[in-house]
Amino acid sequence: MKATIALILISVCTISELIAYMPQIVKILKTKSADDLSLTSWLIWIVSDICYLAYVLLESPEIGVVFLATLSLVLVLFVFGLTLFYQKHPKTKKKNRH
Repeated sequence: MKATIALILISVCTISELIAYMPQIVKILKTKSADDLSLTSWLIWIVSDICYLAYVLLESPEIGVVFLATLSLVLVLFVFGLTLFYQKHPKTKKKNRH
């Protein structure tokens, strides 16, 4: 029973984290801008997710939890990559011609 509750809690935590990344990804892709995002923060998220995945692999190598932890890391890497790209290649503004 305790293991089932723990699995449910970690799954809810991870799934809500995954859902939380979606608005950021959509905003970056829509605006083609990541000026307001901190690369340092996303690097910390990457380290955090790598540690989380390592913990999951060591303590609870259930395929569903491993999948969710891996997906979380992939999404964090994706946001970091988008942030890095759009900060290095900012959207060029078109000049209004009269």
